Amino acid sequence: MAAAGIVEVVGRAERNKRDKRARLIAAARELFRTKGFEQTTTSEIAERADVGKGTLFFHARSKDELLVMVFQEDIGRTINRAFATVPQAPLIDQAMHVFNAMLKQNQRELELARIFVRELAFVKGDHHGIDAVMEAFFSRMSVLIEQAQGRGEIRASVDPALLAYNLFALHFSFLVVWLGTGLRTPDPSKPSMRQMLELQFLGLLESPAEIRTGRRNTRLVEVTKWKTPK
Repeated sequence: MAAAGIVEVVGRAERNKRDKRARLIAAARELFRTKGFEQTTTSEIAERADVGKGTLFFHARSKDELLVMVFQEDIGRTINRAFATVPQAPLIDQAMHVFNAMLKQNQRELELARIFVRELAFVKGDHHGIDAVMEAFFSRMSVLIEQAQGRGEIRASVDPALLAYNLFALHFSFLVVWLGTGLRTPDPSKPSMRQMLELQFLGLLESPAEIRTGRRNTRLVEVTKWKTPK
């Protein structure tokens, strides 16, 4: 009986800790969205979450770490869902599936997206939360690239990890340009995310000899359905 009682107490304590953490993340998300990151204080976050300042600093040592926690929950979950539902399709369509999911999340939380882009590169202290999210993206995208190489879509000499980094860099560049326009949707942006990926894949699908002679790789047409941007 005593052992069962101990298990019950530990379980209740863990649930209480997780509940307070969830309330802190929700409070930080709402205040960052409505007031902005710089204007929000840790005292306001603790008050909104209905916890003491000591509890806040138990879960996060700073406002920067709270921002990382929000990023982990919002973008991390989006990336997990996107890769879990990747279609059986050419690599460019699989990559677009993932990037579209990330863009839609940013569109739903436009103010937070702007804060993430501006602030996360300069957070003070522990970057583990950001690194964990990005490592999940890079490792899963690398697997998709390796599978595409097995299907003959991408040259075997291409480093999957490096290409995964390049694809994210294209996505991030597109995100920065879109958010800078002030538009609420990325749809009118030119070039589009897909056009940027198509140009990246153009060099990966043709051999150097074909590039020098100007011969087109028919596989390129099959896989990317290449169209010249208007």
